Amino acid sequence: MLTEILRKKGYRIFRDEPFIDREEEIEFLKEYFKETQRRILFIYGPKSTGKTTLIEYVIEKELNDKEYWINYLNLRETVLATYENFIYSFFEEAKDETETKLNRTYDLKIFKLEAKILKKIKERRINLFAELIRQFEKIDRKKLFIIDEIQVLEDIYINGEKELLKEFLNFCVRLTKETHLSHIVILTSNTIFLNRIYNDAKLKEISDFKLINHPGKEVIIKLLKDLGYNDSQIELAMDYYGTMISRFFKMYQYVKPEDNIEKLKDYLESEKLDAKMQIVEIFKRYKKYNLPKESKDIFLRMAKRLIKEDIRFEDLMEEEIGIVDVFCEKEILFFDPKTGIITPNSRIYLKAMEDMIKNNTG
Repeated sequence: MLTEILRKKGYRIFRDEPFIDREEEIEFLKEYFKETQRRILFIYGPKSTGKTTLIEYVIEKELNDKEYWINYLNLRETVLATYENFIYSFFEEAKDETETKLNRTYDLKIFKLEAKILKKIKERRINLFAELIRQFEKIDRKKLFIIDEIQVLEDIYINGEKELLKEFLNFCVRLTKETHLSHIVILTSNTIFLNRIYNDAKLKEISDFKLINHPGKEVIIKLLKDLGYNDSQIELAMDYYGTMISRFFKMYQYVKPEDNIEKLKDYLESEKLDAKMQIVEIFKRYKKYNLPKESKDIFLRMAKRLIKEDIRFEDLMEEEIGIVDVFCEKEILFFDPKTGIITPNSRIYLKAMEDMIKNNTG
């Protein structure tokens, strides 16, 4: 119903969901892909800002698939624990049972590969990434390789020694800066991970970083008015959500414009409670996250500062750094490595912090 209302109002619909705003980002990506493949592009931003949807929209609606060879590797949809798991995130065995096992072809989600080559890769007699480079060299169109949530590779090792993430990033450097074979786009919402990339002088030199943030206030106000909400409802909802657009779509499922404002207030309070419990859960399991026992008190002191203004990473006290790392990785806080500024991932978490400080509970 929401989609149909917005379709009639002239909003862009993508995959049966509203796709709102993002004109600047769409034009940026279209122009970026016209350039020679020389740099890795990291697309980052707070949770639920539509980073993946944006890149998928540009791929499907704005790029000519006859001109571009495009492949997308979503690592968050793949269970990875070992190097071999990683290999099989690329390969699927061909279904032709008439072939002998030795000569069977494996259908790489990007390329096709003979079984004997795959066997050598698994045995590490052939380097996986060197083989991929050879396959990229065979393609005569513009190439675009997109990787979503690359940080899942951080804890995987090859032969217990080489870090898979490091090897994969070296492969990305070779595809872009060294050979100009392909555009590489890496999407992530884990900016603590991204900060390590950003502060690596070698990688930073050959990378670009594009922030995808929540829309502006005027976009959200127009959206809510077009859905039929009145000024009082809009003011209340934005006080809880800021401009996190996905929250408003969810809200519409439970509270319609014709409902009274008390129903909206109850719903928003339940959302705030859920955000608060996410925070409390971390404190209850502080040992799991290697946090000090007094981490709650440290966090609440920091929260008092966040309520007044954003915090700069350089102004953090030593005991706050580990807490910020955990809360950013849990996507409760957001850290922008380009500016060094820490903010709540969305306003609902700020509301939860206000409640915790006021009641000193949890």
